[in-house]
Amino acid sequence: MVLPGAGRRTARGAVDQTTRPADMMGNMEWRGPAALVALLAIGVGGGFAASAQSRGGSIGSGVPAPVPAQAPEMPVEAPKPATPDPDDPRLEPGIAMAPATLGTGKFEITFPAPVGWTTNASASNEWKWKKPGTSNNTYVMRIEQINSQDITIEDAINIRIERLREEQDDVVIVDRGADTLEYTYRSNEGNARHSFMRWLDLDSSGQADVEIVVHGRERDVEGTSDLIRRVGDGMEGAGGGPVG
Repeated sequence: MVLPGAGRRTARGAVDQTTRPADMMGNMEWRGPAALVALLAIGVGGGFAASAQSRGGSIGSGVPAPVPAQAPEMPVEAPKPATPDPDDPRLEPGIAMAPATLGTGKFEITFPAPVGWTTNASASNEWKWKKPGTSNNTYVMRIEQINSQDITIEDAINIRIERLREEQDDVVIVDRGADTLEYTYRSNEGNARHSFMRWLDLDSSGQADVEIVVHGRERDVEGTSDLIRRVGDGMEGAGGGPVG
């Protein structure tokens, strides 16, 4: 026997049974996107927090300090002191001079030379004067005839400076004039040297005819500068005229 209302309950129950899964699916469909949003929010928040923590750990405080180089260069070695000069007496200005002659024919020259100094021909057109008994690296004079090279005095000075810087150590140009050069350098033996040079155009050709150089120590400067001045001022061609 069917009780009154049983069908409706059954119908409602049937309806309830058929609608509950749909409700559950709807609820799941709604909770799915919500859960995804929540997970994304957690991920973004966590990433931001990690980034902030990383930034906080990388940003320093205080006064910046230099960072040592990975491979610092080796320190530059200080220049070695010069070899001590020979203790010979210094060259005095105003030493005795006497006329001397070099060269032959149109290349003959006369000039005042130090009395008592020995002469040594180091080449066919080059001579050296040295006081007997003096040590090496004291003072010496050299005279060279510049034959048929066709160079001006300015060019001759430029060439000399270039050669000095290529061949000698610690070269310092102290003074340069129209026909003169004063410089210091370190000799092959390590001695500090102070030198004077002068070029002469004896025939007024615009070209250098003679090169004079006097080397000495620092203590000899007064005497060496006086010597080269007197030799240069007193030099002339054969017979008192110009060379050539």
